[in-house]
Amino acid sequence: MYVNSKEGLNIREEPNLKSAKLGALKYGEFVKVAGEGELVRIDGISARWTKIILDHDGNDAADDYNNYGWVFGGYLQDKCPMSESEILDYLKRLSKTEEDWLGTDYFPENRYREYMRGKVWECPVFKKVLPNYDCNYFEHETNKEVVAIRDCLVYWEPRAAAAYGALRFAKAGTKFKLWRVDDWGIDSQTKTLFPIYETDEHLLVRGIDVTGSDCVSRASDGKGGFHSLVYQPILEGISIDDVHNNVESADCSTTHGELEQYFNSNSVYERRWGSGGFNVNFAEHINPKGKRQAIRFMSKANRFKLLFPLNMKKPVPIVQELSFVGGTGRERHSMILMTIEPDGDGEQIGNYVYFNSESGSEGLGYCYFDDTNVYMYRYQSDDNGTVTSDGCYFEHQSEGDPYDFRVVENRSGEPKGKNNAGSFRKGKYCNPVCRLKLRKSPGLGGEKINTIEGGTLLQVLETGKEATIDGYKSNWVKVKAVNKERFVEGYEFTQSGWVFGAYLE
Repeated sequence: MYVNSKEGLNIREEPNLKSAKLGALKYGEFVKVAGEGELVRIDGISARWTKIILDHDGNDAADDYNNYGWVFGGYLQDKCPMSESEILDYLKRLSKTEEDWLGTDYFPENRYREYMRGKVWECPVFKKVLPNYDCNYFEHETNKEVVAIRDCLVYWEPRAAAAYGALRFAKAGTKFKLWRVDDWGIDSQTKTLFPIYETDEHLLVRGIDVTGSDCVSRASDGKGGFHSLVYQPILEGISIDDVHNNVESADCSTTHGELEQYFNSNSVYERRWGSGGFNVNFAEHINPKGKRQAIRFMSKANRFKLLFPLNMKKPVPIVQELSFVGGTGRERHSMILMTIEPDGDGEQIGNYVYFNSESGSEGLGYCYFDDTNVYMYRYQSDDNGTVTSDGCYFEHQSEGDPYDFRVVENRSGEPKGKNNAGSFRKGKYCNPVCRLKLRKSPGLGGEKINTIEGGTLLQVLETGKEATIDGYKSNWVKVKAVNKERFVEGYEFTQSGWVFGAYLE
């Protein structure tokens, strides 16, 4: 039963208004009924006093170790008087106090949403599945950490002497460390299956409300703030038949264990990763002021990365879509760049495709920026080692509309360096026009740390001595990565180092 009085409901020691007050229930709070008392009339409502279960007394040896109280039954009803959005708003207001919880028995009911909760599902219908981030497949990238994609509800299960669980408010961006999959749910409106996780703090969080920590990409705005891209991958074209075909099952019914066994299998995700990646269920751009705008991605990808090229005169947020298709000794890599306009629409401004194979073909691709242009470089050789493509094309940013880019020309050959000695100052933003070695000290004799990918946004920390290398006169420059990046070798780019400035733009 749920409290339907917006003023709340007093709990009394005995079934009468003169009895000692034990506490009070909130509007919308859930209680378990243990019995009924005398029929009375209060506030013009005729109903019985109702005996409810309170927290346990901790005496497990007792025949009945519950504590009890009495409430007026005229302010109780079968269903929660608040919708999920109303509960969320209510708890959001309470989150500024120490009363930011609502006693209940689980997540709010919804006619489109069903939770397994220990049941056996008879022929559940779903066509899409949100990934199980508790699977070992995601552990390397996420370390079993998920992030709330929106303000949402979490559920604290009853433990020890507690007779009830409680809903609490979690702000968008809250991080959770996963412990295990506790339950499963289905949204019948979208035909989406989703896991319900238990966190290391024993909170339950629904898969519909979170995404993997690797699906949050941030790019500095150069002023202490960040642009953020948050997206939620989803597996489409998958049904209960896939589960039954891979997990021994006596009939069409489905258990928690069968779902966990199937969606905890690395192969479920590896097949999709190797065939172009995942579709996107949800995507949002958040600007440094906190304004959120929905983004629609029409194609699937292995990874989406947010760029904000601070070395441009008029930088705008740009999404980089990276896709991979591999198998039978051949790999196809592709990249698409898309601007994020203020109204949420996007415009493609560049792309490339290259191949690698065990038979000998080799490819490479990356993008980089200067003050008014974006460049797409692509290298490709065939199985015999013959170079079939080596060059880049660039698109110019419109002076009147910074979101508008137009193809200017193609250039053959790898991007070149330039004479730019004395042009570097501390704090300047730049990116390499090609793959560039990061060294522990200035000079070709400096120990190599790793290789920086072309186009990685860097910031100058210090200008070193002048040198002439490859015919170009420039300075050795100490730099650091502006955003979270990885080296070509796969390691995280966390330390500063020295590069030759002729290849910085």
